[in-house]
Amino acid sequence: LAMYARIIGTGSYLPERVLTNDELALQVETSDDWITTRTGIKQRHIAAEGELTSDLALHASRAALQAAGVAASELDLIIVATTSPDMVFPSTACILQDKLGIYGCPAFDVQAVCAGFVYGLATADQFVRSGMARTALVVGAEVFSRLLDWNDRGTCVLFGDGAGAVVVSAAPAGEPSIIDFEHEIDGGGGPALCMPAGGSLRPTSHETVDQRMHYVKQDGQTVFKFAVRKTEEIARRIMERNNISAD
Repeated sequence: LAMYARIIGTGSYLPERVLTNDELALQVETSDDWITTRTGIKQRHIAAEGELTSDLALHASRAALQAAGVAASELDLIIVATTSPDMVFPSTACILQDKLGIYGCPAFDVQAVCAGFVYGLATADQFVRSGMARTALVVGAEVFSRLLDWNDRGTCVLFGDGAGAVVVSAAPAGEPSIIDFEHEIDGGGGPALCMPAGGSLRPTSHETVDQRMHYVKQDGQTVFKFAVRKTEEIARRIMERNNISAD
């Protein structure tokens, strides 16, 4: 019997601290009107000191598991999509597994930045469809505030901290399930949105590394134009493939 994957529970978590546009305007040259008209953002949540990406992921995961009526011990796959892991390794998924008090199932991180959660969900979908997993936990979690230059209004106004999680379970053919995915990447666009240091190119252990290289760098106009154009193209492709009209 062919198996498909469906989302049976969702959960989310936001840190307590809220940083409004008006507060940001006190520390960088911007305004509530400037941010709102360009992004729609009014406020963002900021993790407390000592609050880690795995902590946010844990809160969201517990909520998703409760909504799904699934015990953590029933999981046979954990995927965490993050660009701000607790540390380089072990993966945040491994740390989350330990915090959930379970052991043995595969657990790994996916690093695809903004698209990370969708990549993680698609990966879990394939594990379930192939029969390699029956119940998977997929989490998107970021403490992006610690990667930002708070003097750069082109980036600091856009990002915050939080986590979302879903429990994905096997479902027989004919039951509601995840239908399809569409992915595309243009690796040549990397310089338009990146964090230059922290990898093998500019290791964090090198004292000579410019600390500014450890912050997110973005060419906002380039990213915006690419995202709008490609989102529309991909939406059309996946609708056409599944005989769904824009109506």
